[in-house]
Order: sequence, then C-alpha cells, then structure tokens
Amino acid sequence: MGTRFKLVAGIALSGAIGAAALAAGGLRAPAHAAAPSKPNIIFVILDDVGIDQLKLKYIQNGGVAPPHTPNLQLIANKGVTFTNVWAMPECSPSRATMFTGRYSLRTGVDAVITGAHLPQTYMSQFEATLPRVMAKAGYTSSLIGKYHLGNEEDPALNCAPATRGFDFFKGSMNPGPNSVDTTAGGVDPRGNQVCGYFQNQTQPGACYTMPADSIRCNYISTGNADPNTDPARTCLQHGGIFVPNVACGVRQPTASDFSRTNAYYVWPRTTITKALNPLYVNPGNACGSQIDRRYLTDAQTEDGVSWWKAQHGPRMLTLSFNTIHTPLQKPPTTEVPDPRDARSTCNNLTPPRDLLNMMIESADVQIGRALADLGLATLAPNGRTLTSLHLGNTLLVILGDNGSQGAAARAPFNLQRAKGTVYQTGIWVPMIVAGPMVVKPGRAVDDMVNTVDLYKLFGAVGGVNVDTLVPPSHVIDSKPMLPYLINPNSQPIRHTNFSQLGPGTFSPLPENRSWPCQIGNLCNDTLVNSKSLCENDNGGTWYGPGTTQKSGQLGSCCLVKEYWAQHGNSNVALAPIYQYAVRGKPSKSNNQFQFKLVELQGLDCSKPITNASQKAFPWATYQLAAPTQELYDLSLNKNGLDNTTNQLCAPGKVCTKIDKEALALLNQDLTKMKNSANAQKNCRAKGDGNMDLRVNRTDIDNWKVYNGKGPSVYDINLDGQTDEKDLAIIQANLGTDCMTLCERADLNRDGVVDADDMTLLNKQKGACKDQVFCGGDLNGDEKVDSSDVRLMTQAQKTCKK
Repeated sequence: MGTRFKLVAGIALSGAIGAAALAAGGLRAPAHAAAPSKPNIIFVILDDVGIDQLKLKYIQNGGVAPPHTPNLQLIANKGVTFTNVWAMPECSPSRATMFTGRYSLRTGVDAVITGAHLPQTYMSQFEATLPRVMAKAGYTSSLIGKYHLGNEEDPALNCAPATRGFDFFKGSMNPGPNSVDTTAGGVDPRGNQVCGYFQNQTQPGACYTMPADSIRCNYISTGNADPNTDPARTCLQHGGIFVPNVACGVRQPTASDFSRTNAYYVWPRTTITKALNPLYVNPGNACGSQIDRRYLTDAQTEDGVSWWKAQHGPRMLTLSFNTIHTPLQKPPTTEVPDPRDARSTCNNLTPPRDLLNMMIESADVQIGRALADLGLATLAPNGRTLTSLHLGNTLLVILGDNGSQGAAARAPFNLQRAKGTVYQTGIWVPMIVAGPMVVKPGRAVDDMVNTVDLYKLFGAVGGVNVDTLVPPSHVIDSKPMLPYLINPNSQPIRHTNFSQLGPGTFSPLPENRSWPCQIGNLCNDTLVNSKSLCENDNGGTWYGPGTTQKSGQLGSCCLVKEYWAQHGNSNVALAPIYQYAVRGKPSKSNNQFQFKLVELQGLDCSKPITNASQKAFPWATYQLAAPTQELYDLSLNKNGLDNTTNQLCAPGKVCTKIDKEALALLNQDLTKMKNSANAQKNCRAKGDGNMDLRVNRTDIDNWKVYNGKGPSVYDINLDGQTDEKDLAIIQANLGTDCMTLCERADLNRDGVVDADDMTLLNKQKGACKDQVFCGGDLNGDEKVDSSDVRLMTQAQKTCKK
C-alpha cells in the first residue's frame, strides 16, 4: 500500500489531509510539518439523479437532449470525476450507507422508509454516524434539506436527525416533496391544476401572500410578471396564491389555504439547532414544522449558506437536495429561464424531458450560487454560471443518491431496470470530488467505488482514522477514497462491489400496511402505503383502500397479476422482495471487473402461506419463491449496462468455463457478504438494541427509557410496542456476547491483537460516557478499567492472525 502514496512535485499535503494520507501509506508525517486548519466540507446529494442524467466530459449520458450543467462541468474540471460508483437502489438505504460506512444488511435500512416501517428500518441512533465521527475531529455538522432516514415511528419523532449526531438540521422530514396541490391553493376546487398553478399564460389576477401572518395582495398582469413567464406562475414563485381574472379583495384565501402543501413550492420545514442524546424521547411537540413557501431547491441553498456563514472552525455541510424526486414541478424562471413557458403535464409516470432538465439545471445553478455566496467561486453577470472556482481549504463532493426513477431514465439506460432495482440503471450514480487534496485535476477514476466509501473519505480528510475510532462491533464496509485524489496512479482499492434491496421491517398493524401499487408493468407489495403516494407522486395504479379500479381492492400483487391475466393482460410482473448485486474480480488471470451477479427473490403465487414463519412481511399471503440468479458481462454492452442481451449462462446460451468460474466466485462473495451479518441479526433478536453485539445491563437501561412509548429499537419482538415482553427476551439472554474476544479486542481492525490495541484501550480508560464509541469496554460493564486490560492481555496471548 505504501507505494501508492507519493508526493507529487509542487503539491504540499498539509494538515489533516497530509497526515491521513501518510498514515494510510504506512509513513509518518515529519515532526516539523505545519498544521493548518482542517478542511471544511460541502457534501451535495442530488435525489434520484442517476449517471444517465448527466452529460459531462467523462460522463457522456443525458439522452438526446441532456440538461445544461456548466457548473458541474467546471467543478469536474477542477476535481475528479468518479465514473464507476454504486449506490443502493433507493433513497433511504443509500443515505444510510453514506452516513455509517455500512451496507444495508448491517444498518437494517434495506428499503425506502415509509410510514409502515418500524424503527428497525431506520438509521439507528446507536450508529457511529458521520457527524459523530467528525465531531471527534472538532467538526460541526449540519444537514440541510432531505433527511428520509426515519422519524414517524422513532422515539425522537422529528428530532431524529439530532439524535443521530447532527448539530443542525433544517429541511423536510418527508420522503419527498408532498403531492402537487391540484387546487392551486384551494382556488380550483375541481383539482384540475396538474402542476399546482393556473397555466393560463396571459390571464391577470390577484396574488395573495401571507407575510407575518397577515394576508396581502398584489395585482399581477403580463406587464409586471417575472420575465419569461405568466402572472399565475409569477405569483407562485413569490410564495403566493393566485386568483385569476379578479382584482385584489375578491375571493381572498384564508390562512388555512396557505397551509396547503404544494410539492416543491409549499412544504413543511423542520428546524433543529443542536445535537441530542441518542436516548432522547420526544414529548410529541418538539421539532415541529412550519410551512415554507420558497421553492425547495432555492430554500435549501439559502439555508445551507446561512448556516455555513454563522460557523467558526471546521464544519461539514450536507446539502441534501430533493430534486429530481417526484412529484415534478418547474423551478422559478428567475433561476432557470423558460422563454417558451409552455404548459406542462407534470406527469410523474412519463416525465417531460424539458421538465427534468429544468430541475437538474436548477440544482446546477444553486450549487454555483452557493459556492459564490460562500466566496468559493465567482459567478458570471447572469447570476447562474460560474466563471471560476477557488475552493481553497474546502472539500466539495457532489453525488447522486441512487439511479433514476422509472421513465425518467434516459436512453440507452433501461427504464424497466431503474430505481428500485439492483440493475445498473438503478444503482449507478455520478460523483464529482474537488478540493485542495486533488492532484492533477480534470481527470476521471474508473475504478469501483461504493457510496459507503464516503465515510472513510470524510474521516480521512478530517484527520480521523475510523478503523480505530469505531468499535469492532460496528463492521465497516467503507474503503479508502483519498488515495484516488492525492495519487493519479493509484491502483484499484475496492475488489468487490455490493448493492441490495429488501422489504424493510414492517409494523404488524393492519392500518400501517402497504398495498399493491403497479408502476408501469411492475407491481410492488412492499413499497407504497397510500393512494396519493402511488397515483399522484409515482403515476401508479393503486389497488388498496379507495381504489378506482374495476378489480376492486386487491390484497397482493399476486391477485393483481391473476386479475389481469384473466382479463387478457399477461404483462404484469411482480417486483422482487429481496434483491442483491455483487461485482468483482473473477480470477487472478483476469484483471477486469466486468462480471456482475444479480440475485432476486420474489413471491411464489402458487404457494399460499400455511404458517406465520413463512411470511416475508406481516401481510404476505404467499410464500417466497426460490432465488433466481443472473450473470452479466458488462463489457459486452457498450454502455456498461446489464441487459438481457449480455446475460451469461442464461437458458439457450452457452456457459463457458470463464463464465462458470465467475459465477462460482461471485456466489462465494455474495454468500460471504450475507453471512457476515448473521451475528448482528441473531444478537438483535436476543435483545441487543444498541448494536454493540452483546446483551447486557445497558440494554435493560435503554429499554427502560423506551418502555411504554411505542415502537423503538428495543421492540425486540417487533410487535410495534416496547414493553415487558421485550424485557423478558433481554433478560433471558442477559450475558450473551455475540463476538469472540479476539474480534472485540482487535480495536484497530488489522486482524491481530497486539500492543497497538492495548494502546487504544488505555486511551479510553474510565466510565463509558458515550456507548456508541466505547470499544475498549471488552466485558460490557460500561467502563474501561483493569479488567479490560486483563482481557486484552489474554487476547494478545491467545488470538492469532
């Protein structure tokens, strides 16, 4: 490893970056090296922006008419474009990987979080989250924008970001923007305004706003409308409710009309100003929300800039945009000019390309404006395009969180294998990294990277060795990324890539269940729990309560498929319940990573459930089918996609010796990965709620905090309540240690227990004030003392590499 880290002529690796890089290479920083301030960090997440959406120098996608993203291109020119990045297939699982450095099978966040899920599908308050790691290095961390890591059934409710270590949060706690208000603020009770405003183009009218709780009015016509748009859209862009063809004082809306949410333009904003203890329980009225009438992308930029300017010392800003998540709406014309101002369908099932482009372009503009406002770039006179970038001591990372959704995918990417699947269109995302540590900017890295790897990148940039800080009970899947930035000749670091999707852990309550929702020809049993989310936000067909289908209410996708087969449509397919993908190096003689294994497991509609143990989720009425596997050679598709044309060993295709070898080795990798989470799953079922892989008095103490307060991570039997039944399970397994002493004592994760581990243990001596990071507590008594030293000494003698 040491040979990969070279000092390049004219480049000074200083402070935390240089120290981390040298440490990763097995070298020591010179004693006289200067220690300037640690780099600040800006982490930008784009929602549902797969790699197919962009056309940049090293990412030649975007379809026939790609969006215009000059600011992303300028940043890429000054940084490194990562062209081979895998995420998880949906929002919540991907975001959890970024903030924990752990795959979904460890965090439990294996599905997009909805109101039907228990906290076991949330990012746990006991994870060693990125803001907690960065706090150890003196950083203050904020999350601005989308959270979507669990709140509705969490003991902390909307305060959840604070119990996960964020010092500041300002944004929406919803999975995505609320549905479009087709009544346009209650003005059209028929609900015909598909984009949330009157698209009449020329009609003047009264524009009502409500600043400081008092309703005001301005009359808007084509003469005083915003440039390149009409009166109604102008009113919406300024936070108002428009009543066409009337003067002020006529049909004045009430205060309640202003509380109607309207996708990107009217949304509930939650503000949290300090981190909270992981055990915090919300009394029910804390961390509430207020209606914000600023366009989401604009508001998130403004809020991020405001927080940043108020800070002193090292800081990390996560700017988590909602764009381009459905439901879709045009951004303000003050941000993205729209000379045609054409009517739009705002259709989420078949999204108009110009609308998608505008939303991506709005993010590009806002990224530029944010950097300019922070003094890190210079804007052109048009106020939208950057002319120069001067990040100084700031690391900038821009990433898509998962693949594009359905029909939003751009040719030649496969819209049938998009978001929600582990195929390439669903998990292949763009990433750009720029900052002071980038050597030879303007290049690309084609080696495999996973979103979990950001955990170690941010830690290394902040001067934190996460391998020694985070207890071994928290398995870390993250691989180093910093070498790619400081050494243009760095060799591949990751030799296996992984992605997965599951159903999540559901509440058993019937009222919380999801229902069949068919999007395109794919029916899903475990994704959607409301008619609005299915139809309005995803353009789907709803078969749950209140359905308008002739079939009536149907309880499962098996019944949906059967119904349509009886009515002449055999194209309805069932979404898998479990999905896995692994990519790796098939043999020592082959240096390519072109082979990919996909494993899918869905329901067998011919096998009804005969006992509760067969249920993959609480309301399942059919058993799981046997898993099926698909092997792909990505090099056989010029775009690197996994289409049926480049599937290997499929029926009717010859399976070569190399193909069989690749399939066997990737199967080994997949089996090893699945098995690696068994200890954690088994320990949780025995009462380990705080993820330290033991059941002890701490679990009882934590259970007491949540007892009688509904769902929590100490709802061990998953019945939706934290109660005496859960305590009985904990007590029955008290004293269980789900790790060996050798595993627990290897505090630096190097595979051997030695003097270095003893040094780390001695640094933690005393009471465990923070149960997340107290890895030196080998015997689980909530302190690190002489008894732990004796155990470490024993481990040094008996644990062999």
